[in-house]
Amino acid sequence: MARKYILIWILSVMFIIGCTVYAIGDEDVPRINIADLKKMIDSGNDVIILDTQPKAVYDKGHIKGAISFPWRKKITILDTEGLPMDKLIVTYCDCGPGESDSADVAAKLFQMGFGDVKVLKDPSIQGWKKAGYPVE
Repeated sequence: MARKYILIWILSVMFIIGCTVYAIGDEDVPRINIADLKKMIDSGNDVIILDTQPKAVYDKGHIKGAISFPWRKKITILDTEGLPMDKLIVTYCDCGPGESDSADVAAKLFQMGFGDVKVLKDPSIQGWKKAGYPVE
């Protein structure tokens, strides 16, 4: 009888966690400002930076070390192959206030189990460039 209650309890907890993760929206993903991201990089923190703009825009200039990860309606596990689940991932775009594309990608990554995902706050890449921070 005790096993039955333990199993029900475990399934209930898993359901609640699953609903919480599924419910996260674009606006719920934490933001990071340009200066804080730069400090983290300069301090040697291992940060994965994803440029969610189209590849052609990425090729014209992106944050140094950023990986091209263009926004798409659906992200699969194959798309995330090679992304570490245990490191901070910062997404960015040039979408203006709300950072819609990068926030959408970040929310999808979070839903897939990536635990530490943030969005670079507006003015994002434009602010990065304006500050004179490294691009390639």
